[in-house]
Amino acid sequence: MEKTESHSQLAETATLPLGRGLLLFAPLLFFGNLACLLLRYPNHGAAILFPPYAALTAVLLASRRRDWIVYIVVGSVGHYVTSIGEWSFSWVMLADVANIVRACLAALLLQRLLGPHPRLDSVASLARFVIAAAIVAPVVGATIGATNVVLHDVPQTYSETWNGWFVSNALTALMMLPVFMEVTRAPSTWRLPRLSRRRSIETALFSVALVVSCVVTYIALADRRFDSAMAFYAPLPVLLWAGLRFGTGGAGLALSLVTSAAIIGTGHRAGGDPSASAVLKLQVFVFLTALPMLCVAVVATALRDAVQLYRALLASLQDQVAILDANGTVIRVNQSWQRHADMPSPCPFERARVGDNFLVCCRRASEILAELHPEDRDPSPRRLFNGTAAVLLGEYQRYETDYELKHDGLREWFTIRVESLERADGGAVVTRANISARRQAQTEIEEQRRQLAHLGRVAVLGQLSGALAHELRQPLAAILANAEAARHMMGHEVIDVEEIRTILADVVAEDRRAAAVIDGLRAMHRRGDMRLEPIAPEDLVREALRLAHTEIMTRGVTATWTIDSELPAVLADRVQIQQVLLNLILNACESMGDKEASLRLLTLGASEAGSHVCFSVRDSGTGIPDALIESLFEPFVTTKPEGLGLGLSIARTVVDTHGGRIWAENEEGSGARISFLLPTAPASEEPVRLPEHSYDVHSGEFKVLA
Repeated sequence: MEKTESHSQLAETATLPLGRGLLLFAPLLFFGNLACLLLRYPNHGAAILFPPYAALTAVLLASRRRDWIVYIVVGSVGHYVTSIGEWSFSWVMLADVANIVRACLAALLLQRLLGPHPRLDSVASLARFVIAAAIVAPVVGATIGATNVVLHDVPQTYSETWNGWFVSNALTALMMLPVFMEVTRAPSTWRLPRLSRRRSIETALFSVALVVSCVVTYIALADRRFDSAMAFYAPLPVLLWAGLRFGTGGAGLALSLVTSAAIIGTGHRAGGDPSASAVLKLQVFVFLTALPMLCVAVVATALRDAVQLYRALLASLQDQVAILDANGTVIRVNQSWQRHADMPSPCPFERARVGDNFLVCCRRASEILAELHPEDRDPSPRRLFNGTAAVLLGEYQRYETDYELKHDGLREWFTIRVESLERADGGAVVTRANISARRQAQTEIEEQRRQLAHLGRVAVLGQLSGALAHELRQPLAAILANAEAARHMMGHEVIDVEEIRTILADVVAEDRRAAAVIDGLRAMHRRGDMRLEPIAPEDLVREALRLAHTEIMTRGVTATWTIDSELPAVLADRVQIQQVLLNLILNACESMGDKEASLRLLTLGASEAGSHVCFSVRDSGTGIPDALIESLFEPFVTTKPEGLGLGLSIARTVVDTHGGRIWAENEEGSGARISFLLPTAPASEEPVRLPEHSYDVHSGEFKVLA
C-alpha cells in the first residue's frame, strides 16, 4: 500500500498542479491576448501569431485530464473579456469554440504520438509534433473559424479567412508552443535549474545578442532606407546559437521575439497596413526559418542528452572503464579508472591516461614485470596485448582475461574485458574490475565442497566399517594359518622347500590383498585437492565393487557388470569417482531390502557416449517416486526415512566438477537406474591402471595377482 502511494506521488510530480497551473496560465493568457493586438494587421484578419493557442495547449499537456475543464473555462473568459468590445457575443463564442477544439485536439494528438509528457528530443518526435500541432489541429481550427466568418457576414472570403487562421496557428505552434511547453514543465516543482558560471555568462551574452538582433530586424523592416533582406539574414547567427545551445525552448523563444519584431517593423514600414505580398513574404521567411532552426535544436538536444547520459553512465560505473580509438589510444576514462591510475603500480596499462596508447602500455608492462620478477614470467600483459589488438583489428568481438597482482604483501585478482566499440571509426572499451572478493568466495566454496565430499566419504566408511573389518579378517587369518603351517613344517627333520615356497607365496598374496583394502580405506579418507588423471573405466567399476563386495554379499545381492570393450580412459579423480560409485551401489542395495534374495539384482555398466563414458548403476528395487525424480540430487532430498539427503547431492557436485552430468530414471517393471557421464581423457595420455585383480561376482572373492 505504501509503495503504491509513493508511486502515485512520483507520477503526480510529473504533472502540473492546478493551483500552480492557474498562477502560470492566467498571466500567459492575459498577455497573450494583448499580444494578439500588436501582432495583427487591421485589414489582414487573423493575427500573424496567436499566443493563446500555444498557452492553452501547453498547459493542457502538462496538467491532469480532470483539470482541463478549469483551464478551458479560464481561457474562454479571458478571450471573451479581450474580444467582446470589438466583436459580437456569438462571434466571440464560436471563435472560442474553434480555439478550444484546436488546443484540445493538439494536446490529445501530442500525448498519443509522443507520450503523456511530450518532449522534442528527436527528428521523429519533431515530425509528429509538426503533424499534430502545426497541421492537423490548425486545419480543424481554421475550418471552424472560417465558418464563423461566413455565418457573420464578414467582408473577407472563406478561403482568405481559412488561410489566415491556418497560417497563424501553424506559425504559433512552430515558434511559441515549444517555449510554453518548457515553461509549463518547470513549475511542477517550482525549481529552476542551477546554472554554472560559464552557462550564466553564456545566457547573458545570448540575451544581449537576441535583443540586438530584434532591434536590427525591426529597424531594417521599419526604415525604408534599409534593405528589408537584412532583417531576414541578420538574426540567423543568434537563431543558430539558440538552437545549438538552448534547445527547442530557446530556439522557439528566439524565433518568437525576432518574428514579433519583424511583424511590428513590417507594419510600421507600411503605415500599419502592409500589402498582402509583404505579409506573404514575412510568413514564408518565418516558415523557412522556423523548421530548420527547430531541426537544429532537436538534433543538438538529442546529441547533448546522449553525451550527458554517456558521461553519467561512465561516471556511475564502479568498474574502471577506458575507451580506445582504432589505434589503441585512450580517448576517455571514467573517474574510477582515473583514481586507480593515480596509484602506484608496476603495470603501465593500469596507469594509462587519456592520450596514452594502451597497446604500448601493455608491452611496457610485460618488459617491466620480466625485469622485476625474472623467476615468474607473468604472461598476462602479453595476453592482454594480443587480445586487445585482435579486438581492435576486428578479429574478435570480445576478449577477457584474469590476472593476479602482488603489491605490499597483498595478492589481488582482476579481470579485464576488451569489447569492440560499435562505431564507424572503430575502437574498443576496456573494463577492469577487482574480483578478489569473488575469487576468495570461490576458494571458500571449493574448500567447503572438498570438506563436504570428505565427510561424505567418512560417512560411507562408517557405514562399511563392519564389512571392511570382515574383509580384513580373511587375509589376516590366512596369513596366520600359513605362518603356523610354515612354523610346523620347520620342525620336521626333512623340510619340504617347495611347500615352504608355496606357503610364502600365499602369505605375500594375502598381505597384498589386505594392503589393497587398507590403501582403499586410506584413499577414501584422504583430504586434498582434486587430482585428475586418465583412468580406465573398468578399474573404477572393479575398485568400487571390491570396496562394497562384503556389503553386497551380506545383503544377499547378486552383482554383475557389463563394460564395453576398448573403452577410452576417463579424466577423473580416482577417489572422488569411487565415492560416487560406492554411494550409488550402497543406495541400490538398500533399495532392494524388501525384495526376495533371488530378486535382488545389481548391475553396473560402462559404455562409450560420444566424447564421454557413461557409467550406470541399476537395481531391482522399488524405484524412485515420480515426485522426486527431478529433485533427487538436491541437498536434503532423500527416499530413506533415516537419510540426510546429502549423498546424491555430493555425487552431483563431484560429477559436475568433472565436467559431467548425472541423472536418474525408473526402469520398466521395477527398479531404477542412475547414470552419469565423465569426459574422456586425451588420446595421448595413457590411463593409470591398478594392479590386476580377479573378481568373482558370485562369491565376492577378490584376489590380487602376483
